[in-house]
Amino acid sequence: MTPFFICNFGVMNHRLHTILLYVLGLMTLMPGISFARDRSVDSATINRVWDYYGTFVNGTESEENNVYMVYSFGTKRRNFSLFLIPTMYSIAKGDREYIGEAYCKLNFRNINDYSLKRQVVSGTIPSHRSVMPTMFEMLTPNLYNTQIYPDKLLSPFHRTNRFFYKYRMKYEGRYAYIIFRPRSANTQLVNGQAYIDRQTGRILSVEFAGKFDMISFTVSATMDQNKLHSVLPTECHTESTFKFMGNIVNSRFEAYYNCPVTLPDSIDDKVDQELIEKLRPRALTEEEQAIYEKRRMEDEAISNDSTPDRYRKLRHIAWDIIGDNMVNSLHASSSNVSLRISPLLNPLYMGYSHSKGVSYKLNIGLRYAWNKHRYLSLEPNLGYSFKIKQFYYHLPLRMTYNPKRNGYAEISWGNGNRINNGTLYETYRKLKHDSLASMPDYRDEYVQIVNNIEAFDWLEIMGGINYHRRSSTAKDEMRSVGLPDEYRSFAPMLTIKLTPWRNGPTLTANYERSIKNILRANLSYERWEFDAVYRYKAQSVRILNLRLGTGFYTHRSTDYFVDFTNFRDENLPSGWDDDWTGQFQLIDPRWYNESNYYLRSHVSYDSPLLVLSWLPLLGPNIETERFYLSAMSIQHTRPYFEIGYGIKTRYLSAAVFSSFLNTKFNRIGCKFTVELFRRW
Repeated sequence: MTPFFICNFGVMNHRLHTILLYVLGLMTLMPGISFARDRSVDSATINRVWDYYGTFVNGTESEENNVYMVYSFGTKRRNFSLFLIPTMYSIAKGDREYIGEAYCKLNFRNINDYSLKRQVVSGTIPSHRSVMPTMFEMLTPNLYNTQIYPDKLLSPFHRTNRFFYKYRMKYEGRYAYIIFRPRSANTQLVNGQAYIDRQTGRILSVEFAGKFDMISFTVSATMDQNKLHSVLPTECHTESTFKFMGNIVNSRFEAYYNCPVTLPDSIDDKVDQELIEKLRPRALTEEEQAIYEKRRMEDEAISNDSTPDRYRKLRHIAWDIIGDNMVNSLHASSSNVSLRISPLLNPLYMGYSHSKGVSYKLNIGLRYAWNKHRYLSLEPNLGYSFKIKQFYYHLPLRMTYNPKRNGYAEISWGNGNRINNGTLYETYRKLKHDSLASMPDYRDEYVQIVNNIEAFDWLEIMGGINYHRRSSTAKDEMRSVGLPDEYRSFAPMLTIKLTPWRNGPTLTANYERSIKNILRANLSYERWEFDAVYRYKAQSVRILNLRLGTGFYTHRSTDYFVDFTNFRDENLPSGWDDDWTGQFQLIDPRWYNESNYYLRSHVSYDSPLLVLSWLPLLGPNIETERFYLSAMSIQHTRPYFEIGYGIKTRYLSAAVFSSFLNTKFNRIGCKFTVELFRRW
């Protein structure tokens, strides 16, 4: 049998050789376009593209650019759930087609720092609200950066992402098409082609498609011909389809840069259709004109409606104001005052952790500004843990007097977990003469007053006062056994933060000493803490987080209620970019208050397309993966370890953790928070 296979392989090899020669002959006859087979030429061309920004554009001066945008939405299918999607409330009822226009000023400082200011708006969207704001980001692709848009889509034109893409060339003399596609289907990658100048590597135009946040999209852009501004497009067209829970919404966004008319800076978000008509760089299409005409006829019908004005106003309040702000953030501002309230029904503010169970939170922001260098802000954080059945609050009132040097004075009031203490527990049982007695928990309320200033670029100093009031949930019970029903502490504190190296770790030292008999304080202590945090950003949005810390008491008047600054339980879980990398997920919350000292370390590593991202079904939806490793040593406890693995998808962030006591398995648990529409 072996000779047969060898002989057969030889015949097949001869036939394959003949076919290849035939194909190559046809390719040489194709005029103007050929597929490159010279790998050295391919490498030289793609390297010029990767090097273009650093060679020709780096150091571009800041400039202002006038931009005209026109966008439309067509609802192919919708149901009641569309009302609950952030920013979609405005188009969830009424007409199925909407149009909007905006004339903006682009402040371009560099490739990673630019902003758009709406000056004139028009359209049929109710109250000219922002719908699908993430789509507006897709009108200014950042092709030469690691990510094409903020926090999404790895660019095929950045050298560090070359391992995620496959490239192919088609040549047209001095110019060429680069055709790119992902090595693995994933929501962070795109496919398409770019038309480039082979001599410089400059991208002249680009087309690409992908999927992100329930949106399938295609983008086509023509880049600026000015070499210094070639990172910006002159035109950009984006078409998308949004699908979620049976809803299907099609949209089209167009942006035209370098518009000739410059408006005064004093014009800000002005509704003026007549002015927009004068500023348009192109005429509206028949479909766009039809949407405007339909709205005009509807407005005429409403003006002739016999319904009393008070009922129309009541309907407007009920639907467009109350309903909209139930699912969208409330924003209101004037020349000095601004208000922001997170939506009441937004799933982003729900999460789950092993120790807290399901929790919900609400954020509020209020600011009064005298000028850009001095302002007063109040940003309450409120939440409720359903497992612990406790309401949490943190109310910081801050006066910023030197934002350049992070100078501020702040007073904050809040509460922590209901806590207990092992030593106090044993004392209670002895006094009760019952070894199985269950002692009531203590509530923990605190007030902190601090002043912070960055003395130098590498030195930040914060001084202030901490005041804690821990009161029993059953005061009469504690008095009956002769134990205090309240424990109070009043402690001046000083924190010094050092950043001696520009891209190195941040070092923090914290000192706090309690003083008795001030504001009925009955606890005294002296505490030191030291912390080092290092965040290293590697290629292709890979991040290595390192943290090492220790803390100890040099004096304590009682064994009850130790309270560290850097070693404490966070009340409410947050999203992927919170403090997951500096917290223990599975320990008993009492451990934070039991020991005279602690030693802790944390390591986490973030990366797109790491392990599970390459799987056929789950992988395409995974944006980032993370590995965790944490270790801890405290008094009366063997060395403790936690390892974990987490993923971030468009829907949620989730992680699984395992804990070990002295290398012996202890328990397993999970944590997740909702990521749905977080970038909206």
